[in-house]
Amino acid sequence: MSRVTTIRSEIDSFKRERIRGHAEQLFYANGFSGTTMDAIADSLHATKPFLYGAYAKKIDILVDIHLSVVQRILDAIETARASSGTATEKLRRVARKLTVMTLENQAAVAIYFREETSIPGRQTRKINDIKGRIDESLSALLSEGVASDEFKVDDIRLTALALVGMISWSYTWYRRDGRLDIDSIGEQMASYALRLAGAKES
Repeated sequence: MSRVTTIRSEIDSFKRERIRGHAEQLFYANGFSGTTMDAIADSLHATKPFLYGAYAKKIDILVDIHLSVVQRILDAIETARASSGTATEKLRRVARKLTVMTLENQAAVAIYFREETSIPGRQTRKINDIKGRIDESLSALLSEGVASDEFKVDDIRLTALALVGMISWSYTWYRRDGRLDIDSIGEQMASYALRLAGAKES
């Protein structure tokens, strides 16, 4: 890949990220159906051709938000799994990373849950494929802990689903001016995750 192509790709990526960030705030406040491309352009102080140069349709922005959420979850789990340490230490890292990801991207996660039915079928299958990989990766970590006698889990797949659900649902109650900051909530969620896996806390 030439330097010019690389620079162009980086510019396109930055442009899409900027558009997505503004769209997230508008979708979060007004809903997907209540937000127009004109409103997104106005928020950016840009023209509609600027938007259409990155996204052909408004639904493409929503799909991109959904894909970014599930990909971040998968990356957080796989990064923790690839790190050194026991299964208990890895699960603690997973819970912390997922909590931080969820709360730092509260608007995107809220949109993910609120607007699931708006995603077209083909894109839904792509998102579900990544969700399947999330379940498999977390289940593999739980299986590792069971095999090393660190975890006591009756149903590994159900426990994996419960873990992700418990942490991701925190977007509904987290407040930036609340009693606990993100790191503190991450520590608490890590403790709950270990209890759910039947691990003995050190």
